[in-house]
Amino acid sequence: MFSKATKIYLKKHWYRSELIPIYAICGGALSVCAYFASRALKNPEVVWDKQNNPYPWLHVQQNENVKLMDPNNRFEKQWSRDRL
Repeated sequence: MFSKATKIYLKKHWYRSELIPIYAICGGALSVCAYFASRALKNPEVVWDKQNNPYPWLHVQQNENVKLMDPNNRFEKQWSRDRL
């Protein structure tokens, strides 16, 4: 797939041992960003379908938690988006 010159170039410039922590940190940061972006897109404040469900925040009950974490355990259940 790669020629010998390409393999030598990649090994010399991209597979250096001092670059491995940078790759790990960048990969971890991108994973965390993707996780929080997916959490933000599932919030009741985000509207995807304005015809069928224009106000999804009206379907949240009093005893449902919409936040990521509830340290006081005040809510009985976690809200989840059942429709877009």
